[in-house]
Amino acid sequence: MVIALLAIGIFANTLGHGFAYDDRGVVVDNPTVTDGDPMAALSAPWWSAEAGGGRLYRPATQAALATQWRVFDGSPAGFHVVNVGLHVLVSLLVAVLIATLLGHLSSHVDARRTTWAVLAGATVFAVHPVHVEAVANVVGQAELWSAVGVLTGALLHVRTRDGDAVTRVIGTLGLAACVALAFGAKESGVTLLLLLVLLEVGRARGVGGWLGVARREAPRMVLVAGVVGFLLFVRWAVLGGLAGEDVTTVLAGLSAPARWLTVLPVWTEYLRLLVWPVTLSVDYDPGVLFPATGPAPVRVLLGGIVLAGAIAIATLGWRRNRTVALGVAWFLVTILPVSNLLVPTGSLLAERTLYLPSVGLALVVAGLVAEIPVERWVPTGGSRALVGGLAVVLVLLSARTWTRNPVWESSATVMRDLVEHHPESWRAQLARAQGLAATGDHDGAAEAYRAGLAALPGRYSMVLAAGIYFKERGRYEEARPLLEQAVDLGPDRASSWRHLAELELLEGRFREAHRVAATGIGAAPPTGPLWAVLAEAYAGGGLLEAAVRAKRVSLRLGPAAQRDWARLADFMEASGADPQVVADVRRGVDAGAY
Repeated sequence: MVIALLAIGIFANTLGHGFAYDDRGVVVDNPTVTDGDPMAALSAPWWSAEAGGGRLYRPATQAALATQWRVFDGSPAGFHVVNVGLHVLVSLLVAVLIATLLGHLSSHVDARRTTWAVLAGATVFAVHPVHVEAVANVVGQAELWSAVGVLTGALLHVRTRDGDAVTRVIGTLGLAACVALAFGAKESGVTLLLLLVLLEVGRARGVGGWLGVARREAPRMVLVAGVVGFLLFVRWAVLGGLAGEDVTTVLAGLSAPARWLTVLPVWTEYLRLLVWPVTLSVDYDPGVLFPATGPAPVRVLLGGIVLAGAIAIATLGWRRNRTVALGVAWFLVTILPVSNLLVPTGSLLAERTLYLPSVGLALVVAGLVAEIPVERWVPTGGSRALVGGLAVVLVLLSARTWTRNPVWESSATVMRDLVEHHPESWRAQLARAQGLAATGDHDGAAEAYRAGLAALPGRYSMVLAAGIYFKERGRYEEARPLLEQAVDLGPDRASSWRHLAELELLEGRFREAHRVAATGIGAAPPTGPLWAVLAEAYAGGGLLEAAVRAKRVSLRLGPAAQRDWARLADFMEASGADPQVVADVRRGVDAGAY
């Protein structure tokens, strides 16, 4: 009850939040979600087609978001209630996991010590500030649902592995469902398979013990691996490949050794965020973490020391404190998919990705607290300082979480915080440019766009935004190289093709506009706006019947406004269509046009 109430209370001030930041491309502007059809998520990428479409596939989370959109009629409040509820559930699962593992790994820990250890570890997890991004932002549900799957699967495995035949079968089937949820919610959920192996380490003794565990658990592991393999096949069928999101610019093209040296400093940031989360940020790209030219050798050395120390504790600490060693190993395993050590990813660091790995911190805290003799928890004498110290730590963590939550109220508050605390970030420069443009300071906006391009050259979002801005301001000579670069950086993103085609239209190059739009339709997921540009290209070239057909396709794909129906009516009228049909179309009525 204490853990649940703390988790609810600390995040209660997020319930009035709106949709912020990535919520736009994943939720609000994503027809897969806004149509309210959870089954459509099985064949759709994570991002909307206009925002980039492919590369990520999270059907479990997207189906949940589509269901919530239907239930809550698009109200963000309902989504935030679900987020908080999921965090409460995960916090309670962490508590049960700690209690279960203490019982299996630490036979000398009695019930009273276990109670204190569970309370300390799970409370740290429930109130930790590094979880704000995952809980306060709707798209953080990917982290939350995946954590539910991983933790439930781990508990099912531990609690059914020594049962009778029926219990083991039920546990195995439940475990298969859990891995489907964990991996279907977010790619890092695949680490559940490695965690199951890790959970067997604590009870295996010698070669004979390992062989016995391998024989007994082989059917279960094979089934779990089979579920993962099936989901990988579905991912390939939907996305056309297994690769994830675009590699962050600073890692693109680097050899493996060069990449490892670049990301080693991030390990000091992992440690800081877990034990001293005073400074939090939306952006951890170069410029925030270290200069865009690369990290200093001393930071590489410190990061290497942190990583080596974690590996040493995870491998050598089993004899001294198995729960602590398991906690560190849990962090290492679950951070691996996003650490850029195995494969490069789309970011160096994001706070939301620490949600599941921070279960390891909860285990470490619980393992340390469980070693304290019961007598020291009696509030007398010097032991009061120990209890008081722990209480102060929890209060400070809770206060930091409470004060951080409002940053995620809206996209404006997110960007305002980033501009205030990290003006060196390319995202901050982008937000500054958009703000200056909105106030009419276009010289300042152009300067901010150029500063953002210089802060992290080759970042797709920045390049495209700057290209669109200069195009809309009529500065076509500056817009063209940026939009062409955006196409090169994101050839499977409809938005870059659309804006380059629009630039050709604005310059009266209808044949080129047709070529760009048609190429984009073949390379990127189909979107209404891109087909609409193709229709304008046909109309500009005098091919009115082709323009009508292309405009009809754009209306089918959506989104469609009244002006889009009016434009279709213009094309139809110019091509000699029936006046009554044209009048119906102008009113937004299909009138058999399809």
